[in-house]
Amino acid sequence: MINPFRERIWFIKGFVKKYTLQILVSLGITVLVVSLGNIVVSRLPHPKARYRIGIVGQFGSGQLPPYIINFVNAGLVTIDNNHEPLPGLAERWEISDDGKTYTFYLKPNLKWYSGKAVKASDIKISIPNISIETVDPNIIRFHIPTKFSPFLSLLNIPLLNSFGEIIGEYDIHLKQKSSGVISQITVETRDKTLIFNVFPTAKQALTAFKLGQADLVLNLPSEYQTEAEQYGKISKLVDSNHVVELIFNQQDPNLKEKNVRQGIAYSLKDKTFGQTEALTTINPSSWVFNPLVKTYPYNPQRTKELIKSPISLELATTPELLSVAENIKNQLNSDKISINTKVVTSIPEQFQLLLTTYSIPSDPDQYRDWHSTQSTNIGRGSDEKIDKLLEDGRITQDSKERKRIYFDFQKTFAEEIPALVLYYPSVFNLARKEAYFQLIDTAK
Repeated sequence: MINPFRERIWFIKGFVKKYTLQILVSLGITVLVVSLGNIVVSRLPHPKARYRIGIVGQFGSGQLPPYIINFVNAGLVTIDNNHEPLPGLAERWEISDDGKTYTFYLKPNLKWYSGKAVKASDIKISIPNISIETVDPNIIRFHIPTKFSPFLSLLNIPLLNSFGEIIGEYDIHLKQKSSGVISQITVETRDKTLIFNVFPTAKQALTAFKLGQADLVLNLPSEYQTEAEQYGKISKLVDSNHVVELIFNQQDPNLKEKNVRQGIAYSLKDKTFGQTEALTTINPSSWVFNPLVKTYPYNPQRTKELIKSPISLELATTPELLSVAENIKNQLNSDKISINTKVVTSIPEQFQLLLTTYSIPSDPDQYRDWHSTQSTNIGRGSDEKIDKLLEDGRITQDSKERKRIYFDFQKTFAEEIPALVLYYPSVFNLARKEAYFQLIDTAK
């Protein structure tokens, strides 16, 4: 009797021997089809990953959020971690002796998003009162009407051509409301699409995340953290580009004297409210930051010496800072000081004390915020030394001299106290998944 197993082996050998050619041809065709299929599939366009990111703020036409500017990194100049200007798409620049002409030399082999080579004549820049000329395909020159040392920091903006393209690996498209306010910024890369939706308030941004309309929201205030934790992943940080401060209206009879303003500062037992202490209106990582300025540790006896007669004041603030304002009220109320709080949605025309968040400019120049001639000087202060330092700081090109000027400005500011600097706010990023935090690493 033949073993069944051996019988099967005989049948297989016989089948292979009889149909060897057909089997080899079939295998060859299968391998060829699979290989060609892989090649075709690899060359087919793959759908891009899409991410929806929420940003809080209001930005007008031509005013990109700082985050987007840092993300695309497509300006002649870039700003480093010390807030100093460094070459971006320009490999170097020259400044004329009179400080009115800036000549930039583009890096070689730059390309627009479309892949076309960049020529200086393709770049479209419009800055009021500044004339621009292209000397040759790689040189662009700016003529400004007066010496202005913060000018370099103004060029940390994406360069555009007539088609709206920027230089590099990103493509940007804006969506604006009828008022000109930006509502959405779409950033395209070769493999993904980032859709930045701009929300006027943090509450609206958080609500959008809850409703599944955002995958990631940036820089939400810390007071929303407990509420947000149940909806996604949290990444906490300190926002040293903003500072919370108490601004004094120096046109008010009760606050025009420096002694009174200092007396109020000495009355606050806690100036940080659980946040990170701030000393000046300059970013602490800035190359001109001065940590050695006058501070006002809690000293009620000093308050009594400085404030001769009782004063009654109104403290205005936004809804987001109301709890801090109430805390300040409770700390200040005494036989010398009486405080009432008032909620406002914008900077009021008339106020005595204003608790607000100040946006720190990347350049140390703060002329428009504190110089006595400026309508944007919220505290309406008028101090000759502060004015002079602000004037000198914006026309001085030498970095060592400029640093000395802004060191003196911070010392004088702390002494004259047009505003009491309190703290850098804590913020957090909220993400649907932990991996989404990697999307924002390039902008840090």
